[in-house]
Amino acid sequence: MARIIAGIGISHSPGAIFAHDNGHATRPEWRGFFEPLEAVRAWLRDAAPDMVVMVFNDHLNSFFFDAYPTLAMGVAPEYPLAPEAGAYPPFPPIPGHAAAPALADALVNADFDLTICQELPLDHGAAGPLRLLGEPWLAPVVPIAVNTLRAPMPRPARLFALGRALRHAIAAMPDDLRVVVVGTGGLSHALDGPGAGIINTAWDLEFLRLIGEAPTMLAARSVQDFAAGAGREGLESMMWLAMRGALPKDVRVAVTAHHPMGVTGLGLTLLLP
Repeated sequence: MARIIAGIGISHSPGAIFAHDNGHATRPEWRGFFEPLEAVRAWLRDAAPDMVVMVFNDHLNSFFFDAYPTLAMGVAPEYPLAPEAGAYPPFPPIPGHAAAPALADALVNADFDLTICQELPLDHGAAGPLRLLGEPWLAPVVPIAVNTLRAPMPRPARLFALGRALRHAIAAMPDDLRVVVVGTGGLSHALDGPGAGIINTAWDLEFLRLIGEAPTMLAARSVQDFAAGAGREGLESMMWLAMRGALPKDVRVAVTAHHPMGVTGLGLTLLLP
């Protein structure tokens, strides 16, 4: 029987990804994020998961507003990295997991109407956190893309329910797989408008506390609540609820970190059932 051995919430800030890719992680300004991240990487090396379920949002690199699915899942044998800013990142394709079609079938039968993608290039929303957590690559991946860019978006409660459905679907898989579920995005940031550049540290710290202790309180909030607290682009943090919904009610918070950097409140957590 497959089982979920951990849930990880992690920001996919391009700044943090650039710092990692270019050897800046040991610089003083980055230590608040990369030192706790190294503890997560070390745990993952020891745990050696067989599958990573990555809940992320695409930044108009694979989908566009002419047809942007609310929820989409990749079932491909591998996922190339999407070009960003006119260039392809110099990394090999990310391996897909052979169990993805069965997992998609289970979620559709749980009334989650997914767009099933036989091809799905992954941008920094998914490939960035995978590099941060361990490359190349940590384990075969099942990517689930969520619309957090344009209304209408799924409610936080719907994403929490998606996590619950993932938990049941993974537990029903016959293979003895060790699965890590990753929710990426956020934390607080806004790239334009009256709140541009503002990091809401109070919101971020409460979010990090509640995601471990009382996720149903976060799931009960509205999309508008998240936008008001985390900022327009901080809506991405709703995806952490899919990760948290996949875990039991009670978890152990093995790592948690908040590091304001640039225009983003970088967040990280490792939750163990």
